[in-house]
Amino acid sequence: AEDRPVTIRTVDAGGDKPVPGFTVEEGNPFLGLRGIRLSLARPEVFRVQIRALLRAAIHGNLKVMFPMIAVVDEYQRAAALFAEEKAALAARGVAQRMPPLGIMVEVPSVAIAPEAFAEVAFLSIGSNDLTQYVMAAARDNASVAHLNSIRHPAMLRLIASVAAFGRAQKIPVSLCGDAGGDPAAIP
Repeated sequence: AEDRPVTIRTVDAGGDKPVPGFTVEEGNPFLGLRGIRLSLARPEVFRVQIRALLRAAIHGNLKVMFPMIAVVDEYQRAAALFAEEKAALAARGVAQRMPPLGIMVEVPSVAIAPEAFAEVAFLSIGSNDLTQYVMAAARDNASVAHLNSIRHPAMLRLIASVAAFGRAQKIPVSLCGDAGGDPAAIP
């Protein structure tokens, strides 16, 4: 990638991405232990990924984002694990670097109140999950697929609001998912 940025999302298992032996069987996996919640619940696995990312960061312009963040405590706990593992690697003389840490904005609580996340290095609006949660319509259910529109006024307003917050705070904001290729979704 040379000097181009590479953004890696930490493990985003659960929901529509079950991993045998890692994710748990749940009645509603989209609202349960998935994304950052699962990583924080399984720190022994998360720490392995963290150490690998810290070591990889010395080789280029690496950024790390956490998926399915709902409250600032989740971000702070994940960032603290990065700091702990960085210190442990440094104590062992292992080359490493702390990459910029950001979050996916795919849970309505974050999109509605992004000011709680002013300490993050960047925001990435995950349009697929955010639309699904805002519109209360499973994206893999054909009978409600017509509700999953990034062009719905509520979605466009949320995206514009997060983008305005990012501009005001000088926090980079990107848009990913299906909306990333839809010019009408970009404020």
